Amino acid sequence: MYTAIILTANVIIILVNYFFFRTGIGYELWQIALFSALATISVIAVDGLFAFLVRYTLPKKWFSPDKTCFSAGKKLKKFYEKLGVKKWKDKVPELGMFTSFSKSGVQNPDDIAYVERFILECNFGVICHVADIIFGFLIILFFPMKIALSICLPVALVNAVLNYMPVMILRYNLNKLHVLRKFNLKKQEKEKLKNVSNF
Repeated sequence: MYTAIILTANVIIILVNYFFFRTGIGYELWQIALFSALATISVIAVDGLFAFLVRYTLPKKWFSPDKTCFSAGKKLKKFYEKLGVKKWKDKVPELGMFTSFSKSGVQNPDDIAYVERFILECNFGVICHVADIIFGFLIILFFPMKIALSICLPVALVNAVLNYMPVMILRYNLNKLHVLRKFNLKKQEKEKLKNVSNF
């Protein structure tokens, strides 16, 4: 889905620039296509850089499992559902491979350590994608100003949308993960009390 969106967006950007802004920017079709492709590659590189910086330079304590501020509240959760998050969330690429932790599904729901790691990675993921939304617009500075608004800005806007989709998914799922964590903690506490009473 993401590949289709990126390719479609690039085709639209190229055609709009060629038919409406070619005289102003002074580039031929192949040059416009090249700049559009380079802008797309650049924004992906910027995304990767800032995702890396967020994940590996910020303190883990800021993203600990007890932090609930990353999770969507009831109203926001309903808003995401109206946007159809349940229908398309499985079509969005999951990038857990970069941290050796897949978030495509909860594999060990009864394991507290696993659930807490899941929440930690989701918390990091939210800020990684928010950073990518913000700093993706830096690509405007990498190219000639005459194509900044007609090519780079649309590419950055597409990037923002594609990064906001995972933000919605992560925040939506975090709500359920915190409920699961509370359930497991209560279960663990009951087992401890049971063991103490038996002793």
